[in-house]
Amino acid sequence: MKRIIFKAWLLNAIVTGASGFSVSTNGNSANGKKLASASASASAQQPAAISAFAKVNGIRSSIIATKSHLSSTTEDLVFTDSSSNTLTPVTSFDDGVSPFEITTPIYYVNDKPHIGHAYTSTACDVIARFMRLSGREVFFLSGTDEHGQKVEQSAAKKGVDPQDFVDDVSQSFRDLLKLMNISNDEFIRTTSEQHKESVKHLWRTLVDKGFIYKGTYSGWYSVRDECFYNESELVDGNAPTGAEVEWVAKEESYFFKLSAFEDQLLEMYENSPDMIAPPSRRNEVSSFVRGGLRDLSVSRTSFKWGVPVPDDEEHVMYVWIDALANYMSALGYPNDDPEGNFAKFWPASVHVVGKDILRFHAVYWPAFLMAAGLPLPKRVYAHGWWTKDGEKISKSLGNVIDPVDLVATYGVDPTRFFLMSEVPFGNDGDFSNSSMIYKCNANLANEYGNLAHRLCTLVYKNCDQAIPIPGALTAEDEELLAKAKAARGNAAKQVANQAISQYANVMINLVKDANKYIDVMAPWALKKTDTERMSTVLYVLMETLRYASILYQPIIPDSANKILDQIMVPKDERTFAHLETSPLTPGKAMDGPPKIIFSRFEVPGDVEAANKKAQEKPAKKKKQQQSQVPIEIDIARLDIRVGVITKAWEHEEADKLFCEEIDIGEESPRQIASGLREHYKVEDLVGQRVLVLTNLKSRKLVGFPSHGMVLCASNDDKTEFVEPPADAAVGERIRVEGFEGDAATENQVGKKKMMDKIFPDLKTNDDGVASYKGIPLMTSAGACKAQTGLAGADVA
Repeated sequence: MKRIIFKAWLLNAIVTGASGFSVSTNGNSANGKKLASASASASAQQPAAISAFAKVNGIRSSIIATKSHLSSTTEDLVFTDSSSNTLTPVTSFDDGVSPFEITTPIYYVNDKPHIGHAYTSTACDVIARFMRLSGREVFFLSGTDEHGQKVEQSAAKKGVDPQDFVDDVSQSFRDLLKLMNISNDEFIRTTSEQHKESVKHLWRTLVDKGFIYKGTYSGWYSVRDECFYNESELVDGNAPTGAEVEWVAKEESYFFKLSAFEDQLLEMYENSPDMIAPPSRRNEVSSFVRGGLRDLSVSRTSFKWGVPVPDDEEHVMYVWIDALANYMSALGYPNDDPEGNFAKFWPASVHVVGKDILRFHAVYWPAFLMAAGLPLPKRVYAHGWWTKDGEKISKSLGNVIDPVDLVATYGVDPTRFFLMSEVPFGNDGDFSNSSMIYKCNANLANEYGNLAHRLCTLVYKNCDQAIPIPGALTAEDEELLAKAKAARGNAAKQVANQAISQYANVMINLVKDANKYIDVMAPWALKKTDTERMSTVLYVLMETLRYASILYQPIIPDSANKILDQIMVPKDERTFAHLETSPLTPGKAMDGPPKIIFSRFEVPGDVEAANKKAQEKPAKKKKQQQSQVPIEIDIARLDIRVGVITKAWEHEEADKLFCEEIDIGEESPRQIASGLREHYKVEDLVGQRVLVLTNLKSRKLVGFPSHGMVLCASNDDKTEFVEPPADAAVGERIRVEGFEGDAATENQVGKKKMMDKIFPDLKTNDDGVASYKGIPLMTSAGACKAQTGLAGADVA
């Protein structure tokens, strides 16, 4: 006999069918997905807690009375998502339920790992963890590419055998994955016998189908890129990547008939536009293919470190036909066992690659697969590069970023968080220690970590060292809980499209909402006036923290789980299925006083103190010195922030003005007057997301002190807000690629008439995107657009 003692929210789900969940009693969901049963351990306080919370949610006493009957049933109660049969959102390239293979590129072993390797690996890890927590079966692959001329040369320079060389360097990549807490299921090495046999089978298949022939090759080759280039692609005598090229004169080679697939590739790009992402990368690939494809040299005789060509061992396979096959060899290709990994996980759900190797994955790889009659990968996502302090990373500049040093300085989870949240995935990103410290201090230490610590401290001190027992919920309580419940779907939508930074923003905004709630509700004050209300507020916050921490696991797994430990979430109740079915147990004892999870990082040279000093009124002498330094006037001098209007009313003495309070992430909302009464109704303003120019001197408009300006797009017929994306963080500063630097002071903006010089270049493009000199105004969640897509309008 199985004894079930279930929690109050589960009772509510049974009665109300909340959030699209239904109940069955056979231990299996209707669609066969793995979901948790409604089981929990009893405590002496549970009956009272269940009654209290059931009463809150409108469950009648007759329903409560069924508890004693249900607790002795022989069947488990299982909650299933009746609103959908999918585990993650359906996209044009993913059905939301099938086994999911995600891959990093296999990393080339000519040198030790750098920040780019950590970035790609962490991005794939976040997606893999999210899919697993959603209930998907996942195969996450990484590995090392260990053949090629460059490896042979590097080994010779060190005076070691190539195999010994690659053994050593490959280990450094495995060490990096372990250091970064990467959860890959397999690590493939191209020197493994399993892989070499798979590659030979693919080669024989291409030969048998008539797509490989022998000839001679003459042309430009980059050893560093392991890539052949046409004359027209060279830039100042080098490869497009800047690598040196060498002339290969009439070397015997096997060729792949790449030219035969030009039309098929273009048709694929046209019919499956989401196969290559972001869209800008797809356009690059399409343009390359439309320029004409030549047959591809796929073997070399000038070096020996590679997979020998079957039946002609004077040749070794071109490194890319060898390397790309890893995505299948790791799954056991050509194993045709219907229960094997190849049958289960191929085609891959998504290949994540750097933009510099997109051609190989979006042109050569699908062509090889088409020729072999094999299914194509569903998605290839190319991310950008990292720079450091605005400069390209290179050994010659001495600014290479070692991820081992980052982890030693900041820790694993802060490093993961910064890499995943700082820039939109797909764009280039700039690393600086000050940016990392600021972001981690703001979003992790000040917001998430501080919320967890002060909340758990309040609960531990004021609720008998146990999870609080809630009373009646208010509209404010239900609003916060609704935001917490909505976060799963919002996050899943972003991850399904590899929009990792926007997923991070969903989490950041949920934590911000919880912090606003605790400040407004002030449970520390309620302790003196209404202890029942205090308990309810604390319980609502604890539940929100549970949602946030479960959903944060893919990005910061160790830290999120430490917080889940503190709020007494059982280790087997931390998947996304448990978000709705396994609320915190009121009255459950806490293990001990809370511990700080995220500490603030000190900025070298106390930058925070320096920033405060810089904001103070400088001495006259200092002003004179500064005035002699020319200031380049461009969009970077304007401090434009994401805001949301929290209060609005009509100015009593000016018939064209609204008075607004706008949250831009500061301690209190900004008061701003806007001349928009001819274009909007006052009831439409509250909740409107806007862009706010913040570094303007405060001035009175018909007696109303206004400190800032809301940006709008206008033409002769219409004026409308320029809106940030829905997932952009409140308070986030707007960026324009190519224009970097500190914002000017309020005095500088006014005295130098910066707006007069900058605003003429601020317009909306044909898609309604606000742009400066044709370059979009960006947030971490995407571009800012006119509200209805007003095109060709002035922005001011």
